[in-house]
Amino acid sequence: MKPIFFKAATTLLLVIFFTISAEAQFENVYIGVNGLTCSQCSRTVELSIRKLDFVADVQMNLEHTEGKVVLKKNKKPDMDKIAQAIVNAGFSVRYLQADLHVDNSVVTSGSCFSYNGDQYVLTDAPNKPIAGELKLKFIGKKYMAKNDFKKMEAHMNDKCGNTAGKVYHVAL
Repeated sequence: MKPIFFKAATTLLLVIFFTISAEAQFENVYIGVNGLTCSQCSRTVELSIRKLDFVADVQMNLEHTEGKVVLKKNKKPDMDKIAQAIVNAGFSVRYLQADLHVDNSVVTSGSCFSYNGDQYVLTDAPNKPIAGELKLKFIGKKYMAKNDFKKMEAHMNDKCGNTAGKVYHVAL
């Protein structure tokens, strides 16, 4: 009887441990691209983004001048590189948003959270802990149209302190 109980208890502890230690993961990035007028323009942006080692797939929509970037699992995405790939293709970013599944690996503190070595500063911190599926809108000159950035610039702050990684300003 004891070996069966020990085996069941060990299995249960392993399941709990792996559930608790699950990591957050960026899944998709949504981009709005200014200046797309033809299928070749759209293809140029797609090919530029596909060169990034953390990108699994790119789906462009010429009609709405936007795209969806599917990210590779267990690879750290770099939003700066996505924005730069669009610029390198000869276009500008209208918006950049990302889906982040938040669990216990994200550490929150006031209007900030850390993920994968980077800091995320929330322009409008919620009154409750962040969890579940989040759609983050990236704020900055690289990630949005100039007029939109001017409206948001006053809401940006750096209350998080120092970090070894990148600092991203985001809105929920």
